[in-house]
Amino acid sequence: MHERLRGVRVVSFDVDGTLTDKKFVDAVWLRGIPEIYAETHDTSFEDALKMVMSAYEEVGENSIEWYLIDYWLRRFQLDVSYEKIFERFKHEIRVYPEVEGVLQELSAAGYELIVCSNAAREFINVQIADVKHYFSRIFSAVSDFRQVKKSNGFYLRVCEILKVKPQEVVHVGDHWVFDFLNPRKVGINAFFLDRRDERCGTFVIKSLEELLDILRPG
Repeated sequence: MHERLRGVRVVSFDVDGTLTDKKFVDAVWLRGIPEIYAETHDTSFEDALKMVMSAYEEVGENSIEWYLIDYWLRRFQLDVSYEKIFERFKHEIRVYPEVEGVLQELSAAGYELIVCSNAAREFINVQIADVKHYFSRIFSAVSDFRQVKKSNGFYLRVCEILKVKPQEVVHVGDHWVFDFLNPRKVGINAFFLDRRDERCGTFVIKSLEELLDILRPG
């Protein structure tokens, strides 16, 4: 049983693993790009995948380019838009079953709902298209602040833009450091979403539905 919070104005959500599963993202990077590389450079999918994975590892997730799909299309000399790749794998997008009901109830209760994600805006927009209307703002660490991770400073900047105090914000996501520890360090009420049921604790939730008990007046 979680203690109810008071004075919260904004509820913030991560995307991958929180609002949607990761099948679409994995399909784009691990199937789409290698498939088009193989077609373009007349090689097998297996060899293309090795080449692509090697390049991903060379750049690394601490580089901003790692997150930018247009960078990879240019680097691999692929004459295709990211929109076409997204369209090819759009059927892989899965919004978790409880998401829309939770967003609807929180919105009706008067909370401002936002997205705080490390993903590039192109990915965010297509992944949450069906529920995007619930959110007043979308913040991408990569696209908006040129940061490769959601740092303490990222969260403080979001609060500054929204003109709210950190303690007036709840954030929930599935990364222990970037969705839980970092926002809590600056005073945000962060909750770790553990859909795999691997952790326990006061600030660990197993489903977004638990937010309703935490935020519902009573």
